[in-house]
Amino acid sequence: MQQLASPVNEWKNQGSSDELLVLSSSTGRDFIQFFAETLADCFEIDLVTIGELLVMENERISVLAGSMDGKPLEDFDYQACLTPCIAVIQTAQPIILLSDVQKSYTEDNLLREQGIRSYIGIPLKNSEGELIGVVQASWRREIDPEEAEHVLETIDMFVARLSAELVTLHAMRILAALAEGPSLIGNLDTLRLLTEQMQTALKVRVAFIAETLPEDDHSFRLLTYCQDGKLIPDVENEIVPYTGTPCTHLKDKDVFIVRTELQEAFPTQMQYKEANLVSYLGQNIRDESGQVIGHFALQHDRELLDKILQADLFKLFSARLNLELRKFHAEQHQRDGGETHPPTMAQDAAGKTLPPALAQSVSEKLAALQDRVAGLEKSLENGGAPKVPADLKALQAELVATQKLLSSR
Repeated sequence: MQQLASPVNEWKNQGSSDELLVLSSSTGRDFIQFFAETLADCFEIDLVTIGELLVMENERISVLAGSMDGKPLEDFDYQACLTPCIAVIQTAQPIILLSDVQKSYTEDNLLREQGIRSYIGIPLKNSEGELIGVVQASWRREIDPEEAEHVLETIDMFVARLSAELVTLHAMRILAALAEGPSLIGNLDTLRLLTEQMQTALKVRVAFIAETLPEDDHSFRLLTYCQDGKLIPDVENEIVPYTGTPCTHLKDKDVFIVRTELQEAFPTQMQYKEANLVSYLGQNIRDESGQVIGHFALQHDRELLDKILQADLFKLFSARLNLELRKFHAEQHQRDGGETHPPTMAQDAAGKTLPPALAQSVSEKLAALQDRVAGLEKSLENGGAPKVPADLKALQAELVATQKLLSSR
């Protein structure tokens, strides 16, 4: 095989001054897609994908950018455990298979159908060192160690940037959803959506929302339940006794966490063993008077650390869930009381009239938040990467302030 130049020279040999200029000025999806296409072109790679790790029972990867035979790929996701990418996920280290990759991963249909023979996978991590994605390159031919090393060195030059783009794209999706102006009537669909978003955003296996039962303080009612990326409608409205569950501790404290050994601490909960759940974090939701009206909880198959309580996204979800459950209760109360007219834009979650100026202020704040999210998305498309982290922090602060304004009434 012809001797390869250094990674930097390899890119230059492909007339890459223009390509590198495009890379340096691109952000978000445009950046990772152009990187995938340029990498494939420079090293004659048959298949390149850049994907985000999804937290499910079996790890899946959502491909956000890719190139196959010189053409861009449509978004898709795949089960990582059948592919060489599972080794990247399990070790959080680069994986190189110079030949015969199909022999090691016989159930990977794509490898077989496309005649893939060699593979390189590189992990992408966030600032805390947690795995968030995988870059993979595959060939229909064998590759030698020197070629593999050059590909690794080239990707390594961009790993930090690729990781940062994945983190930003993830945050943008979640903030856009959270900034969506909530209707001033609570509803179960909103709670379902928030449960899905929480499970995805906080990268845990399970998230659920429950409400207390005024007539029965020994049990709670499940409102929404999301596991491994899917809502489980069969358990909605199920009455669950506190006894034998970690939720029972929320009767004595507002936050309860089991970092590990959930199965040992609550042996009667067979679903923990069946789903291999080992940790739990629950937090109470209170109404305007301070009365507990429900709780939400996270469960995972790895250790849940106390730092999640301090995470910006956790605080945002906590504020939004507090608001939406209050509104849900107000709606249920109105129905039970025979009310025929729901709260208007001038009413709060408890059904009390808001001053017109405050109602207008709330509407304007939510509209401004949606405009800001749209502006951030445009900034990403137009090369605004240097300002994005600061803009995201500002948006988070505004969102928290808006949720506090709404939920404080």
